[in-house]
Order: sequence, then C-alpha cells, then structure tokens
Amino acid sequence: MAKKKKSRFKIRYILIILLIYFLYKIIIASLPVDKAYISYTREVTETRKDEIGKTVKKVGIEDLKELKKSIEALSWVESVNLHRNILRRLNIEVISRVPVARIEGSKGKVIDRQGLIFDSDESNSLPVVELNSEVGKEGISRAIELFEIVPLSEIDKMEIRTGGLLTRYKNLEVVWGSDEFERKYGILKRILEKNKNEFKGRLDFRFKNMVILRR
Repeated sequence: MAKKKKSRFKIRYILIILLIYFLYKIIIASLPVDKAYISYTREVTETRKDEIGKTVKKVGIEDLKELKKSIEALSWVESVNLHRNILRRLNIEVISRVPVARIEGSKGKVIDRQGLIFDSDESNSLPVVELNSEVGKEGISRAIELFEIVPLSEIDKMEIRTGGLLTRYKNLEVVWGSDEFERKYGILKRILEKNKNEFKGRLDFRFKNMVILRR
C-alpha cells in the first residue's frame, strides 16, 4: 500500500509541475512584448547588426513568425531563435552562417560548410575558391568535404575542377582528385612533417597507391 501511495504521489507531483509549466507558457504567450534584445552566436560586423536592427524595426515584434521569416531571409543568417519571457522581453538569437572560403572574382561572395553561397563582410582572410561554369553541386560538396579535413590555414587557394580538387599553399600544389581526402591528407602530413614551409612543387594524389611529385 505504501508503495502505491508513493507512486500516486509522484504522478500527482509530475502532473502539477506540467500544469504549472503549461500555465507559464500560456501567460508568456498572452503577454505583449515590450522590448527586444538581440544576441549573436558569433562575432558579426556593425553593418550586419544594423541590418538586423532595421529588419526588427520594419517588421515589428508582435508577429514572431513574420519576424523570424524576415530575419532568416537575410543570406548570411542560418537561423533565428525567438524567446519571450515573463518580463515582456523578446530575446532574438541570430545564428549566422560561418564562411569557409571566398569565391574568386566576386565582391564579398563566400561559401559556408553547407555549400551555400552568400554575401559577407569578412572574406579577406579566407582561402580562395575558384569556380567555373562546369562545376555543379557535386564539385562544391567535394570542396566542403576537403575543408572539413584540411585546416583552412593550410589552403591559400582551391580550384574545383571536373576531375577533382587542387589546392595551393605557399609554394606547394596538391592535386587531390575527387575522393579519399582523409587518407590522402594523412599521407601529405607525413611527407611534409619536417619541411612543410620549404617544400616546393606539386604532389599528385589521383593515382591508386602512388603519389607523384613534380618539381
């Protein structure tokens, strides 16, 4: 009997907590928003902050669905989290896209780890990616895969070709081909372990069980 009473008490306790939680949510949803506070998941420029501020001012903070849609329509924004609290405050958390490379010949066009191209104010320090008309989504996907393996600090420029990828770093060119990037990068690290900065020439990884060095 004692165990049954304890079990019933736990169930009631849980139900009470759930009821309080849902009442809290209902109260929060019914309160008008008085102020909005904007935060960012990573450092952004003042231009970007001003862009968000203007969007919030234009759309307003009454219709949260429309506000979320409008902010996420900005090319550099990945997603937005909106939270209201009992103090009638709206917290806007802006999650911006993280660029991994800039597109050669473009003005501020960059690419993120999902392969999406967007405008950025912070493109100068990124490696360059050369695209041509023959490169499709598959080529961009391969480039992103390589960026996940090779540190960005080791790539000055990347060319996406129909036959695979080529990267340049200082006086070194690496022809990667189109697959097995992790294995090839492991071999590259062993080759360059002692003379990475002084190494000159081209390393070609396109052939099975063979690395060709051209100086």
